[in-house]
Amino acid sequence: MEVGTLAEAVGTIAGDAGSLDEAFRLHQPWLVQRLALIVGDAEEARDLAQQTFLRAAERWPLPAGQHVGRWLAVVGLRLALNERRRRRLWGFLAVREGDSTWAIQTNPDLWRGLMSLEPRMRAALVLTVLDGYTQDEVAEALGVARGTVASWLSRARDRLRPILEDQIQ
Repeated sequence: MEVGTLAEAVGTIAGDAGSLDEAFRLHQPWLVQRLALIVGDAEEARDLAQQTFLRAAERWPLPAGQHVGRWLAVVGLRLALNERRRRRLWGFLAVREGDSTWAIQTNPDLWRGLMSLEPRMRAALVLTVLDGYTQDEVAEALGVARGTVASWLSRARDRLRPILEDQIQ
């Protein structure tokens, strides 16, 4: 049996195609965007989102009370950070810089500023500012102390402030 799309593959694996397929359609676009902000490459973000949904398929249905979007965000984030760490440790498969056109067209200075941040710092900023997670939730998702997240956010804002202030003036 040949499966045409990732959503169909995920639905086939999970055995509950309706709700998982719906979750894919609902959450895949924003998940790719968030992961692209973290890894700096839209194509790599799509790959990571696919890996995230395959993990979801293996565990579907998620436990009662588990928020699907939060689960996907945390798993996707961990996959992205693990991939960057693996590439850095092994010194090969350089992180691609190429396919970030959509973000650069939106705000090139902000994009370059975000890409200059360390991946964990960038992840904490994206999760708190764009996704509305609390520092406690981000700390739990990343397996660090809340103070570490607060420190990352403070340093990220300090680095981005000059870029954003220049745009306002």
